[in-house]
Amino acid sequence: MPNSITLAFISSAFNEAKNLEELYLRCRTACEEVQRECTGRLGLEFHFIVADNGSEDDSLAVLEGLSRLDSAVIPIANKMNYGVEDSIGNLMEQARCFDLVVLLCSDLQDPPEIAANMVKILLEHQEVDAVLGVKKRSSGGVALRLARRIYYQVLGLSSRRPMVPSGFHGFGCYRKAVVEEAVRFWNATDLNVRQCLTNACQSPLLIDYVQAERLRGASSYRGWGYWPEALRGLVSGDAAASRLALVIGSVGMVLATMVGLFLLLN
Repeated sequence: MPNSITLAFISSAFNEAKNLEELYLRCRTACEEVQRECTGRLGLEFHFIVADNGSEDDSLAVLEGLSRLDSAVIPIANKMNYGVEDSIGNLMEQARCFDLVVLLCSDLQDPPEIAANMVKILLEHQEVDAVLGVKKRSSGGVALRLARRIYYQVLGLSSRRPMVPSGFHGFGCYRKAVVEEAVRFWNATDLNVRQCLTNACQSPLLIDYVQAERLRGASSYRGWGYWPEALRGLVSGDAAASRLALVIGSVGMVLATMVGLFLLLN
């Protein structure tokens, strides 16, 4: 094992000024917790990278203020709101140089404390190449949680490679090789971030967690904002077209057979 390991926490933000300082503090504390438990074996080099998607509040100012206090904080100022998918895809490009990468949401619904356990698992088990966080229970009402579960199931069917686990939205800790492979998928296919990460893993470990409620700020996917992104994810899978064609063809064959039998009987 090397003497020093680089660990990067990466996220994107849109109007998350009220959450970013706490996110930074909790991520740094999580890194220090891992460092304490690994004292004498390795050094853990902390990095905190957040891409601001043209926020209308003080998100970028908060990040820049943190970067002046701690050189480990790297703010990225996007000129406009590119959305979570494109923003995270670009962040993964920049995170390819780190040994371990933690991807989490900036709204504090993905607890950094769980990320600390993910890092520990990868440090202790070299055979595991990623730890994926699977939401055992999502925030929001019953109808929204049910819609999310159905979405994750259908999303998995749109890829030929391993299915996207129900409840997985990207939160996890990944080795450098997984990030590099996920970036390759991102650049070469139309797969979304979840599918790229899942397909890039060879021996992942899944752990359940309960998603925290959002305490401050509002989701950028309010109301109808969920639907365009959900539809894009479902139709862009590498197996979506072939499986849709198979379903249509199968239904057509069944109908043709039924019509043929009806004509023969009459």
